Amino acid sequence: MSIYEHINSPEDLRRLRAEDLPALAEEMRLDMIDAITETGGHMGSGLGVLELTIALHYVFDLSRDRLVFDVGHQCYPHKMLTGRKDRMRTMRMTDGLCGFPHPDESDYDLFHTGHAGTSISLALGLAVADKLAGNDRRTVAVIGDAGFGAGVAFEAMNHASETGANLLVILNDNEMSISKTVGAMTRYFSRLRTGPLYTGAKRELHELIKHIPLVGEKMERSLQESLDVLRSTVAPGNVFQELGFDYFGPMDGHDLPRLVHSLSDFKARPGLTLLHLLTRKGAGHADEHSDPSKLHGVKPTPAPVRKPDHSGEADPPAGAKPPARPAYTNVFADALAVLAGEREDLVAVTAAMPDGTGLSRIADQLGDRLYDVGICEQHAVAFAGGLAKGAKHPVVAIYSTFLQRGYDMVFQELAIQDAPCVLAMDRAGLVDDGATHHGLFDIAYLRTLPNTTLLAPASAEELEVMLAWACNQNGVVGIRYPRDAAPAATGPMAPIERGRAVTVRKGEDVALVAYGTMVPVAEAAAALLAEQGVEAAVVNARFAKPVDGETIARVIGPARLLVTLEEHSVRGGFGAAVLEELAARGTPIPATLQIGVPDQFVEHGTRADLIVRLGLTAPAVAARIMQTIGTPVGASAL
Repeated sequence: MSIYEHINSPEDLRRLRAEDLPALAEEMRLDMIDAITETGGHMGSGLGVLELTIALHYVFDLSRDRLVFDVGHQCYPHKMLTGRKDRMRTMRMTDGLCGFPHPDESDYDLFHTGHAGTSISLALGLAVADKLAGNDRRTVAVIGDAGFGAGVAFEAMNHASETGANLLVILNDNEMSISKTVGAMTRYFSRLRTGPLYTGAKRELHELIKHIPLVGEKMERSLQESLDVLRSTVAPGNVFQELGFDYFGPMDGHDLPRLVHSLSDFKARPGLTLLHLLTRKGAGHADEHSDPSKLHGVKPTPAPVRKPDHSGEADPPAGAKPPARPAYTNVFADALAVLAGEREDLVAVTAAMPDGTGLSRIADQLGDRLYDVGICEQHAVAFAGGLAKGAKHPVVAIYSTFLQRGYDMVFQELAIQDAPCVLAMDRAGLVDDGATHHGLFDIAYLRTLPNTTLLAPASAEELEVMLAWACNQNGVVGIRYPRDAAPAATGPMAPIERGRAVTVRKGEDVALVAYGTMVPVAEAAAALLAEQGVEAAVVNARFAKPVDGETIARVIGPARLLVTLEEHSVRGGFGAAVLEELAARGTPIPATLQIGVPDQFVEHGTRADLIVRLGLTAPAVAARIMQTIGTPVGASAL
């Protein structure tokens, strides 16, 4: 008889006997594996915290108490227990469940998160607010060992001891981020893992001694002093104790009965507590031991409901399948490998994303010139500034959305220093994971900085030549490209000249000025317009900074309509840069249509679906142009 089919809420869960929980965990594990195999999504992290999630909902009333997941990609079991199990096969699908906590889905999801390291800060804020209001709710933060490498986690812990708040921090230690966790904290956790003398039966000994008549209290105090000495011997310099947290563990994070017992104790424990759990990423999956990194983000398998896989192949037209197109990520990595083979001064830096940025595939060629600094984007960028000052030319490969975390370092450690550095911004534009992961703001947050140049390729070949050009420039050069297949160039490749655009099609009615991924869309839209008797010029801008005002001014001279196209927010993005440049030159500006992503946070969905919904396809662009040129003069924006 199935237990899981009767669990539709945490209240149902708490009606179970504790001895039934391991069987429930196995049923949930099988269902979760089946669902994610079908739809794709974050597999390993959720499987690693499945028992912990059950125990948390069993012990705490999280409709009242507070639970904050770090990053949030491990929240799938949490969603299964909080009324969403019937929608798990819509995970990350358009109009389906988000792959991260999302308050619009459930009151059990307090925050919409997606970046690492911030859970303790959020949880501490909740705990302090409860203290000020006189509430006795319990607050729990669950953070991974990789998340602890982010400096903000330690900033929060450093502050916590000054607040007098009640907070339980659970360290989910699986020795993994997306790839293997790196850094001194990893070695520190390894040392803690080898300290079983401090763990084990500490609580049981305390309870036993307390009940010894007359001498129990004195013996307990003596035991605590002995344990403190033992802790210093087994795990020297226990940083958590020094930060004011009572440390417990390491403990088996898959031992459900013990988790329930321990959490029940911690629920009533005042002050700051840290519970260190040892878990296995992907626990229970066939690939758990052979390839845990592969389980972080699982691609969907063929099924009646599935989403397109944009990992590196373009969808073929009907008929014979053409040769697969490489992903932009792979084009970047292969081009960098060639350049690094020619130049000893080139070094590569990433922040816990060697696989996602393609750098792991060229690790052998780079050797000791590849640096993965962990989930520390701020440090990655500042580190690159030091490398540049030391006569190296760093190439920093970080997703667009995560580079936001290093913005101040781009400003101070790179731009002000005029440091030669390439920022390779993968996942620029729309992705499957939603608002926390779309790379829709990098043009806006980088183009205001002096000593900065911004480019975007329209094809695989253009990315190769742009990277080679960027590695020979002074100052910061940012190159943005999406998580998608890289189309082939449609014509001869003109050399890259700073701030110089390329006119790829002539026409006098409409001027389409496109950036990056929107260049092929503009070309296709121009062809559709031509069928309706409208001749459109197409400009591959190449640069968002500096903008080629001369070429654009020449193209828009006879045009009735200027159209800027970008896979980026229209507020402060490429189109805004074009209009600023034309205004500064005193160029008469015709009626203008800015096509891009609207001024709102875009929810999750497949990249292909989102592009259609946002009108970033050639038919949609052509239709908007035809509608606009038939209306009075005036600027409009999507």
